[in-house]
Amino acid sequence: MAVSFSNDIQPLFSQFKGQMMWRFDLTNYDHVKANAALILSRINDPGYQMPPPPMDPLTPDQIQLFQQWINDDFPL
Repeated sequence: MAVSFSNDIQPLFSQFKGQMMWRFDLTNYDHVKANAALILSRINDPGYQMPPPPMDPLTPDQIQLFQQWINDDFPL
């Protein structure tokens, strides 16, 4: 399955827009690409809830989708 930012990653993070405060825009390709390692570490860290409550955490499938996007060299 081909994963792209516009079809898969941006919609994944768009649901949290306005509810999450980051130092970068989670719906902006360049920001997410530049901070992919940090984002991945946060969504995989059980001690750091991302997204924060009361929102539900990302599912293992959503995390794997993000990982696949990184592994595929960040397709737009």
